[in-house]
Amino acid sequence: MSQQQNKSHSIKRKLVNNISAVISVILFTIFLTVDLSVDTWVEDQFNQSLTNKANYLKTLVEDDNNVVEFDFAGEFMSEYEAADATEFYQLWHGRDVFERSDSLALYKNANLPFLEMPINESKIIDYELPNGRDGRALISHFVAQKDDRNPTHSAVFNTMTLAIAAPTAELNKVLIIIDVVFILTCVLGVFGVRYLVTRIVNKGLHPLHNLNDQIKLLDITGVAQTIESDFKVEEIEPIRNELNKFITVNQQLYSNEKRLTSDIAHELKTPIAELISLSEVAIRYPDDKRISDTYTSDVLSISQRMKTIVNNLLLLQRSNSSTMKLDIKAITLNNLVNQTINELTFKHPTIKSRLRSNISDELTLNADEFSLNTILCNLIDNALFYGLPEAPIKLTAVNNSTNMTISVSNKIQKPLSHDQLTAIFDPLYQLDSSRTNNQRHGLGLSIVQSLCNLNGLTITANNTKDTTLTFILTLPTK
Repeated sequence: MSQQQNKSHSIKRKLVNNISAVISVILFTIFLTVDLSVDTWVEDQFNQSLTNKANYLKTLVEDDNNVVEFDFAGEFMSEYEAADATEFYQLWHGRDVFERSDSLALYKNANLPFLEMPINESKIIDYELPNGRDGRALISHFVAQKDDRNPTHSAVFNTMTLAIAAPTAELNKVLIIIDVVFILTCVLGVFGVRYLVTRIVNKGLHPLHNLNDQIKLLDITGVAQTIESDFKVEEIEPIRNELNKFITVNQQLYSNEKRLTSDIAHELKTPIAELISLSEVAIRYPDDKRISDTYTSDVLSISQRMKTIVNNLLLLQRSNSSTMKLDIKAITLNNLVNQTINELTFKHPTIKSRLRSNISDELTLNADEFSLNTILCNLIDNALFYGLPEAPIKLTAVNNSTNMTISVSNKIQKPLSHDQLTAIFDPLYQLDSSRTNNQRHGLGLSIVQSLCNLNGLTITANNTKDTTLTFILTLPTK
């Protein structure tokens, strides 16, 4: 079973074999029909030749006043005259031998076949000639014609039987030649058909080979590339379009990976440099009390920042992985919001006065508590930090028959551009390009996006009226 699954299948080979087989069967049927028709026609011509000779010989038999005469002239039918001739005739008057061809002189005891049959009937049979060769004989039973020159005719009719025989060697030779020609034509036809079908299939598969050659030249690490074609093929275009989408996505992912690697290095470089500087100063001035008093607390603070970066990166990687287990259960949304407020109070002491929530105490939903808590925590934290100082943060929830939407809105100084709204969920993206704030690392919204993807939720960021930035989280209720 495994060997059959691992066996390489070829579209070209299958097409060539199937098309060649169908056309070859059709050609064989046509050639066979023609061969049988030609064989039949040749045999009919041979039989007709026997019939014509028999009819001619019968015209030479006359009944002259009840005396049968056979007026045969050998110079006109020399094939019966020579002693070594291969054709024979024999004539019977009633049941008595009336005349034999000279070619039968060498075979005194040999007689051609005599058959009883109705008057004016003929029959052709396969027959072994007196000389031992294969042949064919025509036997005809007829009445000798009356002599028109004699005005008085007897009322008696003389019945005659004529048998003529001819060898079939030449006939068989012609039939063999026809059959050989038929076989050779079939063989050449099959090879010719396969050659033509192979050429046609190769030409038909050229766009696919061209597509494969272009794929080989792709390098997503370089400049943006797509697969283009000078001519469009209806069956190839959907593949080409999907490949271009795949290439574009992978180029974007590669670009994001490069940027993420650079940003991670940048984020970690600063605290590492600070640790090195503190350590060098402490080593150089070991007796300086000002340095020794703050050294441990400074190292701890820097380490805590590095830990936060690493933990967020690990959470981002975990949320992007399908191995993260989800525990879906009924959650009271207002209780989860209160839990989030308590977790953020140490970072934002004014959170309870700034956060305005209109969520009902009875509103429940089915979701993974860890994921939803992390999402709300990051959205509210982001709104409190980047919103205008002392400006209220609005938290609303709307439930309908198909989904629930949770909105987090905060006032900002100026609306974000379309590019900023799109990039805001990218890892380590910060609106402040100078990265002067050591507490913000640009990972929160990336974690939100990844958890939404993992849980089948959607998150969008929009500019609303009065320079308000609103994040809308949509959760399916069914």
